Amino acid sequence: MQLCANKLDKKDFFGKSDPFLVFYRSNEDGTFTICHKTEVVKNTLNPVWQPFAIPVRALCNGDYDRTVKIDVYDWDRDGSHDFIGEFATSYRELSRAQSQFTVYEVLNPRKKCKKKKYVNSGTVTLLSFSVESEFTFVDYIRGG
Repeated sequence: MQLCANKLDKKDFFGKSDPFLVFYRSNEDGTFTICHKTEVVKNTLNPVWQPFAIPVRALCNGDYDRTVKIDVYDWDRDGSHDFIGEFATSYRELSRAQSQFTVYEVLNPRKKCKKKKYVNSGTVTLLSFSVESEFTFVDYIRGG
């Protein structure tokens, strides 16, 4: 999977933002569990993250319609990362996007409540998505 973002909110006093993404999968009880973090892209509002792999089991545990929440943060050295916004999708929606770029609006619920003219805190675009099967030793034995 590879993602990029455009026109993210500026969070740093000097310079721009240092954005990174955090992927959460929803649990049966409605809570969310972190399943992946991207690398930090320094000093930009239009980052392009390196391609990365997440096992399907970690992302959705085999339920292709399970909600996958993705938060966008601005990295800070002291560990108090600033929340830029969030969006939600599912494995099925991501896999449908293999042929075309899919754009997600990054929304910040607090800003949405405060500002009437709030549109979004930027967009995240899915550049590429592919599924690769990893065969086990047992699969090779069954195949002859």
